Amino acid sequence: MTETPSPSSPADTSPSPAPSAPGAQAVGSAAERSAEHRRKSLSTRPQDMLISMAVIVGIVLLLLLIVPRPNKVPEHNIDVSSAALGAKGTLGFDPVNPDLPDGWTARAAGLESGTTDGIATWQLTFTTPTGTYAGIQQAEDVTKAWESRQVTDGQENGTESIGGVQWVVRSREDRGTISLVNRGDDGITTVVTGTASETEMDEFATAVAAELD
Repeated sequence: MTETPSPSSPADTSPSPAPSAPGAQAVGSAAERSAEHRRKSLSTRPQDMLISMAVIVGIVLLLLLIVPRPNKVPEHNIDVSSAALGAKGTLGFDPVNPDLPDGWTARAAGLESGTTDGIATWQLTFTTPTGTYAGIQQAEDVTKAWESRQVTDGQENGTESIGGVQWVVRSREDRGTISLVNRGDDGITTVVTGTASETEMDEFATAVAAELD
């Protein structure tokens, strides 16, 4: 019996997938690595910044501990005598320079020409032993406006003898300021004012009075 050969199977005509180009695979891999690197960088950056800041703070604290610092700000020495000598020519008289005990520190001394009514004024300020303020303003042929300005418009409230000198009291209790005014017969007006206690202001005025003629 003769066998009839089976017909050939039809050929597969579907297109085969194109092979990937090597260059495209390389580019894709590089892009993936770059994206992964960015993700890792973004995830670790805040932590790295915190570590860096902690290191910097630690260094600063270490320097603060190592570098020596003075216990207090050094005080500048005021040469009151030299300042008084320099102001004498403009003032026309010897400005007062009181002799005070230890604990009184001169803070400023000099000539002020831009005061009320343009009157040249000797100004001398101190820090008292308790750390408060006391000062002197002295000028010749002053005006009422000048005097009122020095005592912050304190009203006259009688007189007081301190250090053998008569002082007009023009204090401002509402501001805690004591002001004493000596109107000299020589035309020179001396104002003592400050926020110190009455005891310290009496001591101050006594020292000033010893310098007045």
